[in-house]
Amino acid sequence: MLRGMRRIAILFALLAAVAAGQSAKSSRAAPASATCTSVTLSWGQKCIAAGQFCKIQGDAEYHRYGYHCHTGRLSRSAAGGNSTGSGCEPGYSPCLPRVGDLNCADIPASKKPVRVTGSDPYRLDGNGAGWGCTR
Repeated sequence: MLRGMRRIAILFALLAAVAAGQSAKSSRAAPASATCTSVTLSWGQKCIAAGQFCKIQGDAEYHRYGYHCHTGRLSRSAAGGNSTGSGCEPGYSPCLPRVGDLNCADIPASKKPVRVTGSDPYRLDGNGAGWGCTR
């Protein structure tokens, strides 16, 4: 009889521990809508926010939700964070330095291809398709 009551006490203790663990987890989780936007992209449901890593090739999908992915990180502006006050030439993503002239040969392979989002003072987008240094 004592052995049966002991088993019941252990069972209740385990159930109480599991219940306490579940309530602790739920109280720690912040609501997703407070920090990000829930979206449906072709590769699944995501919760996105400015500054997060993103798929550059999925830029058009992010546009539906007011985001841009020109640099590999989400932003709310089409400039992708390349403001005119920085050392970046506006209209290019990733950031290209402000210099007198720049050719594709001067750009490291890790930054190619270059997204042209505005004027093209370096003439990198020869066909006007919005991408430069594609070869």
